[in-house]
Amino acid sequence: MPDTATMDAKPQSVAEQINELVANAQIAFDQYQHFTQAQVDEICDAMVKAANAHSKDLAELAYKETGRGNAEDKAIKNMFASQYIWKTIKDDKTVGIIKVDEAKQLEEVAEPLGVIAGVTPVTNPTSTVIFKILLALKTRNAIIFSLHPQAIECGTATARLMAEAAVKAGAPANLVQWISKPSIEASNALINHPGVNIVLATGGPGLVKAAYSTGKPALGVGPGNAPAYIEKTANVKEAVTDIMLSKTFDNGMICASENSIVVDREILAEVKDEFTKQGAYFVPDEEVEKLSEAVIDPERHTVRGPVAGQSAERIAELAGIKVPKGTKLLIGKLDGIGVNFPLSGEKLSPVLSMYVSNSTDAGFAMCLGLLNYGGLGHTAVLHTQNNNIVDKFGEQMPACRILINTPGSLGGIGGLFNGLTPSLTLGTGTYGKNSISHNLTTRDLLNIKYVSRPTRKPIDFINELRSVIRAK
Repeated sequence: MPDTATMDAKPQSVAEQINELVANAQIAFDQYQHFTQAQVDEICDAMVKAANAHSKDLAELAYKETGRGNAEDKAIKNMFASQYIWKTIKDDKTVGIIKVDEAKQLEEVAEPLGVIAGVTPVTNPTSTVIFKILLALKTRNAIIFSLHPQAIECGTATARLMAEAAVKAGAPANLVQWISKPSIEASNALINHPGVNIVLATGGPGLVKAAYSTGKPALGVGPGNAPAYIEKTANVKEAVTDIMLSKTFDNGMICASENSIVVDREILAEVKDEFTKQGAYFVPDEEVEKLSEAVIDPERHTVRGPVAGQSAERIAELAGIKVPKGTKLLIGKLDGIGVNFPLSGEKLSPVLSMYVSNSTDAGFAMCLGLLNYGGLGHTAVLHTQNNNIVDKFGEQMPACRILINTPGSLGGIGGLFNGLTPSLTLGTGTYGKNSISHNLTTRDLLNIKYVSRPTRKPIDFINELRSVIRAK
């Protein structure tokens, strides 16, 4: 006989589902506060080992479900989000007294933020989940995900894998949860729930704006439209190699990847020749409009959903452009920036717009224009051997990551071959209407309490000041 109680039970409303998730998270969070640093690190280490062991499986699942990028590069991103980032944060103190300054008589005491709402994109659906869970549990927070509807299967598999590894290592159940049936209504209910303490959002501008409109702290990152200036003193072969690596890695879906190149006229022929040698195709001027129409949505002025993360050959096919077999990157020359030149925006695919500069000042102006068109605060790349130009570029570009002689995508996420903090959440500062201007890490998910002892006797100090005043 069927269970009549089950038959009579009404399906939960969205509000009831979110209430239950938050209530469970708060119970788990309260229990987790009593864990020591050693216990926290043991739990994180177990999650990292699980994620790293299944990095390839999760990547293949993400590729199969989303149809974007390629599984091999997604596996690398999963390894970066787990093994590599853990290597850089495992020794971070996140429990109790984390720093003592004897000279100032100050102690820093770390406390968690509470329940985090984690919102994830379709572009990096498994690596972002790994990264956010690792940081959340390293800092003794609980996290509830609103996963992208187009990546629900792979996102859920990733979250479940890490949650099970955490519990097996001794963590309370429900520190990691997710909305099983994603919707805009459910996502809004989660980020606005009074029991959620902070929103950690990665996605499009609408999503980030919603996160910052909740009336609670939010850490959201906006879009990138990174220019790469190949200045006339650059090592052309190395510059092109870096850009090709960056734009073809997972088919250009990392937000720090270059979207336009600015090339000094003196080296234009050499640059074009090197790009062609390495598998790029320069779209004829008369076909650039076809490429633009295929890549950019004319209403939203952003990349079309079905185009993001596709291969160069597939995008050329969608645009009706014939390209040589094996083409890895499409490049179209433009003479302007903005809505009248749609291809000048963020493309999240192996497509570049190209500008030709007649001087360094002109090159800088083009980069500034591109950043102002949807990329403020994110990333700007410079290829040069002139240190004076490096200094000027760093001073003038409104970007929080200024990358010199480096691939934009793999350079922006930090740590692999530069000194930036390794992260998959890249702040754009007030330029991009973000609350942080750096690569997010553990300290951003902590409340830091300052225990201050006097450095001198208060009464002696006040009496000293009184004596000075009376002597005047």
